[in-house]
Amino acid sequence: MATPGRVEQVEGKRSVLGRAFDILECFAGDEPEQTVVGLSQQTGLPPATVHRMLAHLIRWGAVERMSRGHYRLGRRLWKLGRDVPSTRILKDVARPFLVDLHDVTGCISALCSPDGDRVAVVDVIAGRRALEHIPMPSTLPFTWSAPGIVILAHRTSADLRTPVDAQRRELLDDVRRTGVAVHSVAGPGSATWVSAPIFDRDGTIRSTLSIVAADDTVNTGASSRAVSAAAAAVTRDLANRVRGR
Repeated sequence: MATPGRVEQVEGKRSVLGRAFDILECFAGDEPEQTVVGLSQQTGLPPATVHRMLAHLIRWGAVERMSRGHYRLGRRLWKLGRDVPSTRILKDVARPFLVDLHDVTGCISALCSPDGDRVAVVDVIAGRRALEHIPMPSTLPFTWSAPGIVILAHRTSADLRTPVDAQRRELLDDVRRTGVAVHSVAGPGSATWVSAPIFDRDGTIRSTLSIVAADDTVNTGASSRAVSAAAAAVTRDLANRVRGR
């Protein structure tokens, strides 16, 4: 149990805004719902402080209280995220191609972007039944996901945070050569991801376009061609959007 002196010491190291962001960042992983105890363990803040901060965040609309003592990000925060200009433009340009990919392939289509040390799943087009069989995560790892591998393949050596061994370098070289990454996820809801890069005007990697299908239904060759063509079209339209065309 934290003593009053210890509580003051912990709280004194962070501003109110800093503590709020520490709490909000806990919702960014693969667990969209959190508890006071879990948030306390992740942030190092006393449960009483977490509870008080959550009350402020709920009043502001950044967090919503669920049942059984669980909390999740609020709609106001999601709206602010959607309204960030760069994110909004990317989603607006990519959405029609996500819809087309879903219609043509019958697979889940997804837009993913780098976000710190993870890859965020920014937008998804899928039928309800598909999501029942293949749950979509909110974030993905760089090293063990097709979108992450595509992003790593198109980053410069200086941008890579960890050394790349010979086997991984060969994989990244292959992704640059073929233009796509294919990766299968084992376990419950097993699926194959096929991903291709979306670039900014200066040629830097911006995001990825993917389709996600059950392992026994994916046609890797046809899927790769469809995803590559769609990603290239998004890259082209992004450049035209920036030019104001």
